[in-house]
Amino acid sequence: MLAPIVQNNQTPEQLYGDHIQQKLSRFRAILQATNFDQLIIGSGSEKIQFQDDMAYPFKANSYFREWVPLNYPDYFLCIDIVNKRPKLYIQCKQNIWHSAPKKIADTYAQHLEIIEFSSTEAVIKEFSKSADRIGLINETNDFDLDAEGWNPCQVLSAIDFQRRSKTDYEHACVREANRLAVPAHLAAKDAFFAGASELEVASAYLQACYCAESEMPYAIIAGINENAAVLHHHQLNNRAVRPYSLLLDAGVQFNHYASDITRTYAHETGSDFSSMICAVDSSQQDIVNEAGIGKNPVDLHVQSQYAMANILKQFNILKVSAEEAVENKIINTFYPHGLSHHLGCNVHDKGSRLANAQGDQMPVSEKYPHLRASAPMVESQIHTVEPGLYFIPALLDKLEAGQNKGSVNWNQINYWKKYGGIRIEDNIILHANDSIENVTRDAFRQAKNSDVTPGSQ
Repeated sequence: MLAPIVQNNQTPEQLYGDHIQQKLSRFRAILQATNFDQLIIGSGSEKIQFQDDMAYPFKANSYFREWVPLNYPDYFLCIDIVNKRPKLYIQCKQNIWHSAPKKIADTYAQHLEIIEFSSTEAVIKEFSKSADRIGLINETNDFDLDAEGWNPCQVLSAIDFQRRSKTDYEHACVREANRLAVPAHLAAKDAFFAGASELEVASAYLQACYCAESEMPYAIIAGINENAAVLHHHQLNNRAVRPYSLLLDAGVQFNHYASDITRTYAHETGSDFSSMICAVDSSQQDIVNEAGIGKNPVDLHVQSQYAMANILKQFNILKVSAEEAVENKIINTFYPHGLSHHLGCNVHDKGSRLANAQGDQMPVSEKYPHLRASAPMVESQIHTVEPGLYFIPALLDKLEAGQNKGSVNWNQINYWKKYGGIRIEDNIILHANDSIENVTRDAFRQAKNSDVTPGSQ
């Protein structure tokens, strides 16, 4: 059993009470600023597949999950100005067809006022007696509120803005999600080197973290060879092939907070591709060290573009300078995505472009309009850092047909295509003293220094 990663000797369970108090303080300020007396957050409802009687796997919405580590439909959380504890409404109707929901652990329950009810209608009836101004955050308007009360924009913007800065509990959850994911990454790596197919690599991952596929924070990306060039490769091959490379992008969730980790492996050690992985890995760590409070994520993205362009120069792929490759967007062919995003209850967490709690957006970069993170980094924020280099046929064809065709040594490209691509991704926390905690590297070091074999817990 791996020892839990803790900060100041406190586990997520021990930090949960402070988390609730901090959230209450933040949300009461939001209620006062938006003139609401109560805020009800629904977990969401099950969705039935079209012309069928089976439901899709359920996932509670993130506004609910940041308060309560439960994943059941038709639960409600109520926050108001007066009560010392949030009220959690738990549906307790009998159901012979499905297993009863697990009870929330006492270490969490003590910080909530738990109210059992038999149906959603019973909760609606209770709140219908209130003269308070109620806001509802939920996919469906179960309380039949007017347009101003159902998912009010001013409330959502204020919540998304405060979610940028995480509590110690949230940090601990992401640390634990990283700790749980690393042995699974190592088990998947071992499966790849043993000749496994993509599907078998993903199965080794799931087995090692003791999770069902539906419990993953996002679908596992396991691209072998050319499939590593598909940024979100989910159509996993169930047949083994002659292996050259593996790109594995997979996380785990703990209390519904996600880890988001990517590693790339060369099957042949000592190959040029193995050397390129090392170069990307080294550059990634340099970029992590440049992060900090007040830093602009767009600037860091540009820095990562120059770093990737220099690697392409190093391996005789680019014929032009790194400066020209970035200025003329040639680098976008080989590095078409953004460097980072916020991480939390959402894998791509909220608030990344907000300038303030009123919902105003940061100015969009003319050159990089699609970057997820553009607001300056703030204290206690959690980011991913994930530069990459890829050999994507569609983008290469477009470059070869365009005015910058002469910027690339095309006689080199076919050699690299069979490897697909490289991505290295870590999760980092920005602390108040402006230090950077790389929770992913810490988790890999802990696994390396332990006596635990990949896949055992």
